Amino acid sequence: MSKFTSGNTKVIFFDMNNTLVDPKRSFAESFKLVLDDFTGRWEKNEEADPKKALEVYLAEWRKRQKWLKKHPGKTEEAKKQCLAVSLAPFPFEVDDRFAANFFGEMRSKTAEHAVLYPFAAEAVEALSKRYKIGIITNGNKDRQEQVLARHKLSRFIPAGHLFASSSIGSRKPNPAIFRTAAKKMGASASECVMVGDSWKNDVLGAVRSGMNAVWLCRAPQKITRRSAGKKSIAVVRDFRALLNLFR
Repeated sequence: MSKFTSGNTKVIFFDMNNTLVDPKRSFAESFKLVLDDFTGRWEKNEEADPKKALEVYLAEWRKRQKWLKKHPGKTEEAKKQCLAVSLAPFPFEVDDRFAANFFGEMRSKTAEHAVLYPFAAEAVEALSKRYKIGIITNGNKDRQEQVLARHKLSRFIPAGHLFASSSIGSRKPNPAIFRTAAKKMGASASECVMVGDSWKNDVLGAVRSGMNAVWLCRAPQKITRRSAGKKSIAVVRDFRALLNLFR
């Protein structure tokens, strides 16, 4: 088994959602902003409070997780139910149309108000001084460009370094998207490292393309290394640990 080393690395690729972008905090930010927009200039009261509504929504969502595992096609219905409960103190009729409008507005605000994980931007900037930095994502390219621009990461990750499934024509974990990204960055797959939270999509996909990989696993466990085929995969829990790995 070959041990992970950053010795010949020229390019570091990052996943976006759940790696650089914190989806839970981004959801919370968008939820409160949209609800503020929907309530307009209403005089707020203790019950009809956007922050409290968010807390209720998240609590209701947690209650439905076991049920959703058995009914994966019912996600939209579960979201509407959670929304209806959370907005009970407000004078809204949460029907299909209202729910579609509400979540549609949230999606439109996600890129504009996406929240990064702690130290993500600092890590990208620090690593960009020694490596080319790119993105490999299954997300929408235009939205991801907005996120990078909002957090001033376009200085380190220009548009030409962002490889999205919507424009490449293949999705992670297909090795094709990794090989395409490496080629366009002017590097061989063996000179690239993929950093991501998904073992299947990011780690295994990268390894099968010939890249090295680092698994960003935030679960409360003490694993520091795993194997994928003949490669040893370094495991880190946050961006400070990632920087230490590349030192």
